[in-house]
Amino acid sequence: MNSLQHVAIVYRLDRPGGVQSVAFALMRGLNQRGIRPTVIWDVPPNPQLLERQRCQADFEAIRFAIPTPWIDHLPNTLRYVAWIFNTMRYDEMKHRYQFAYVFHNGFLLPANMPHVRYLSGPPLLPQLESPPRGMRGFPARLFQAGYRHILARRWPAYEFHRQDNYVINSDYTAQLFYEAHGVRLPVVYPPIDLHGRSYVRGDWSQRDSVVFFSRIVDYKRPEMILRLAKTYPKWRYLIMGGVPPHRRPYLRALMSQAQEMGVAQNVTFLPNPSDLQVREVLARTRFYVFPAVNEHFGMTTVEAIASGAIPLVHDSGGQREIVPLAHLRFSDETFLERFGQIESMPEEALEDWREGMRKYINQFSEEVSVGKLLAYMDAMG
Repeated sequence: MNSLQHVAIVYRLDRPGGVQSVAFALMRGLNQRGIRPTVIWDVPPNPQLLERQRCQADFEAIRFAIPTPWIDHLPNTLRYVAWIFNTMRYDEMKHRYQFAYVFHNGFLLPANMPHVRYLSGPPLLPQLESPPRGMRGFPARLFQAGYRHILARRWPAYEFHRQDNYVINSDYTAQLFYEAHGVRLPVVYPPIDLHGRSYVRGDWSQRDSVVFFSRIVDYKRPEMILRLAKTYPKWRYLIMGGVPPHRRPYLRALMSQAQEMGVAQNVTFLPNPSDLQVREVLARTRFYVFPAVNEHFGMTTVEAIASGAIPLVHDSGGQREIVPLAHLRFSDETFLERFGQIESMPEEALEDWREGMRKYINQFSEEVSVGKLLAYMDAMG
């Protein structure tokens, strides 16, 4: 173990999220070593969130060309575009650090700066990788050419900085990165706190819910839960997850869709739940359903399994690494049929499945993944 004290974490920690969960777990690991890291961003960490995550940190403010709160209100594609102009160089910082954990690819580092870059996927704009043909894809192709040939020279926010030390969050995203850049990156799974998440064998009588738990946004496809509620009305359904202010119109539209489909009485919505509410809901969950396609990893799936729920996830992306049993994964065509098969399974079979999966997910624990991240600091610091 080394004697580093000046450690930076480069990312926004003013709200919860998947990348934020990785940063908080890392921060707890640093705190346990007596290191109080400094969070670098243009908005300070949320003090209530820090307290809830049992973390201590300092803060150094930077100034982006386009403030983060402004970007939050932009549509998806425009948000990706805006971040190009928020490329920031370490040399512009007021303070100096002995090591940096960087979760923002547009934060540029000198060659001699010890660091780790943590990626959740290839850095290039996903909308620009394969733009549609014809006029529909013309704006994307135009911007792709403009970014690569003009903007990237000054603002390389989505470039692969080949001299840097990258790790990535799943085998799935590592393969995507290899296809884009011809380089294999080491995988460090997102660290997940499994403590306090457990179940009692044979507790099926208290588990009467089918739950979606992720951000309530269109690309996570929570509307698939409404289809289940229509087809299998005997279960209680819950759509739970974070809803930032700019996503509230989508939540309202989803609730209206439930009314139109005649399932509103059987579907409960729980936006922005507390940690306690999440744990209470998962303790009553029999089936956790995650319909997102090509999810880069899927931390909430691990949390649900640890809490005793049986997962049913889309057969794509990083979910395949979390749920190794093929009969607990579905395609759009087999979705309703596959749910019908598992919901009618005897409880003894469900018990065997969840026992095996509970052991399997130990590889995603906070102790394992944070240990790997701290090992990079020990080796390079």
